[in-house]
Amino acid sequence: MRSVTWRKTWLVGFLIILFLLQNPLQQHLEPFQYVDEIFGLLIVPLAFLRFFQRKLTLGWTREKAVLGALLLIFWISGWCGVIAYRYQPLLNSAQDAYVNIKFFLALGASYLMFAFDAIDFDSIKKKLWPLLNIITLALFVLCVADQCFKIFDADMRGGLRAVKLFYSAYTILVGNCVLLCGIYFWLYKEKGKRIILPLVLLAFVMLSTRRVKAMGVVACVLLIYLLVFHKRQKISKKVKIFAVAVLILAGAAAAYQIISYYFLMGVESARAVLTIGAPFIAWDHFPFGTGWGTYGSAFSVEPYSPVYGMYRMAGVWGLSPDYPDFVSDTFWPMILGECGFFGLLALLGVLFLLVKKIFSMKKDKSTFASGLVPLAYLLISSTSESAFANPIAVPLAFWLGFLFAQEKIRKKKGQEAKE
Repeated sequence: MRSVTWRKTWLVGFLIILFLLQNPLQQHLEPFQYVDEIFGLLIVPLAFLRFFQRKLTLGWTREKAVLGALLLIFWISGWCGVIAYRYQPLLNSAQDAYVNIKFFLALGASYLMFAFDAIDFDSIKKKLWPLLNIITLALFVLCVADQCFKIFDADMRGGLRAVKLFYSAYTILVGNCVLLCGIYFWLYKEKGKRIILPLVLLAFVMLSTRRVKAMGVVACVLLIYLLVFHKRQKISKKVKIFAVAVLILAGAAAAYQIISYYFLMGVESARAVLTIGAPFIAWDHFPFGTGWGTYGSAFSVEPYSPVYGMYRMAGVWGLSPDYPDFVSDTFWPMILGECGFFGLLALLGVLFLLVKKIFSMKKDKSTFASGLVPLAYLLISSTSESAFANPIAVPLAFWLGFLFAQEKIRKKKGQEAKE
């Protein structure tokens, strides 16, 4: 067990660092931009390996069968639109189809990577603690230094510097901080309140991006911490006031952004136009939608999808052929437009099963909270970006798969102990 645990510890540490550095590395070395895609594809060789090791069987439980069926409906719905309408070249459609399924493939790859070996997870926790602290401290110091000395490129928001460090987008920095927050929650049982300081440092880094989404994530992390770890404990009046203030501020900011983007800006907002147009497109192309790579995705602009012209969206700022930078700023409208009503319902069913799986781990508070954090972030980010199809979704899928693997091993040990 020791040698296996040692190898898996190094593997977990390596993957965490690789995912955190993927974006900075890919800005200088192009092959690194495919790290998340390659990780998702690992599910294929890992499945064959586990099968030939006789650790993976072809037996299907009812839950697995339903999950597989829903994922298949979701994916095939997008392909039916491709076959029926042929709005985009096959290569664009194939790339978009993979990007929209890679989160679930990466989750499965991570699960297969860790679920079938005798691993001492307590030992992994001990080794990860110093690594996480070094990474968190480094991000915090760089964030403060950038605020003071303007080391990296950044925008100004509300008269304040919006920090993104060496990442190409603010959302990538926030997403990586969410990954670290989730891992810290996993360590709560052993470290207790010692995780509070690094969580505060990560919250500072996220809030330094000056994004409303970051405020929402920080509020969710605080809420999960209080509800999961202190639900039955007496919380001081000051903590309650602070928590309520953070939640109200985050809620007000989120409400303002949603109202501003989806209602006040009207036809000038790319998100509003994509959201309003999606039901009409899904109805006109009932039941499967326009197909992969045609609407609301990064692969719908080269070549430019005719769907935007058909529904008079080509003149909207951020959706035009000359400036399509806001095309992938939504998730649910993209799914509805490309996969239709059936595909959208199937994906919602898959996410429901994912939520159910996370809640099945409630007995272990640390694991439960650790799983809630990435899920909450993905749901929040799905209101303003491609979320589950985003590169940052794969590191979060890796962590969820790791948690599910731990739960499987724990249940197996419990059954063996009873016997």
